Amino acid sequence: MAKIIEIVSASAGYNNEIILKDINLEISDRDFVGIIGPNGGGKTTLLKLLLGELKPIKGKVKRCSKKPNESLFGYLPQNTNIDKQFPITVNEVVLSGLLGKKGVTGRYTKNDKQLALDVLQRIGITDLKNKPIGELSGGQLQRVLLSRALISNPRLLVLDEPNTYVDNRFEKELYELLKELNKEMAIVMVSHDMGTITSHVKTIACVNRTLHYHPSNKISNEQLAAYDCPIQVIAHGPIPHTILGEH
Repeated sequence: MAKIIEIVSASAGYNNEIILKDINLEISDRDFVGIIGPNGGGKTTLLKLLLGELKPIKGKVKRCSKKPNESLFGYLPQNTNIDKQFPITVNEVVLSGLLGKKGVTGRYTKNDKQLALDVLQRIGITDLKNKPIGELSGGQLQRVLLSRALISNPRLLVLDEPNTYVDNRFEKELYELLKELNKEMAIVMVSHDMGTITSHVKTIACVNRTLHYHPSNKISNEQLAAYDCPIQVIAHGPIPHTILGEH
């Protein structure tokens, strides 16, 4: 598989404070990487490095485009910063995912508008096309933003806690959709739910000020401890239950 991005011995942080130190990570086409780790461990900083929103203090972040004007990234943030009072429709939000290719003054073509319809249909929200974003529920807005992330057909889809605002019905549909999308593109997904991680991703990166890459979706408590990744483990069984360390 061709490489999309490679982080080499990179350290990053803010205001001279190192958050991530000497991390290495390589993502290739059709990878599906789950990012886990404690709050404050550097998961958001890692996403910013991947997306180019943050430059490393040392080390390198190499992005590998196959062709000019290729869309490398699609991003679904955990927290939405869209002003719901702004007079914009669902269709217009989805089309805004093409601005990186067209520029702010670029006009949307007939093909662009068809792309928006196609992705809305794929996500199952065609009926919301002309609805103002101010009238959407949290779950509906999450689907719209996922559509926006997908319209440019990125090589890498980056998801930050994608089930935060998703209702139970769509959550199952979401992960079925991600499975299909993974046949076309790589995915990086941040999640606190180990059950979700082990059920859907292919590999795991444990982030806690440094990064330990686990080349499998099966990970034990002992391995988490060895990776210095103190997170809560959700176990699946006949009766849902949570396993906690000493507390």
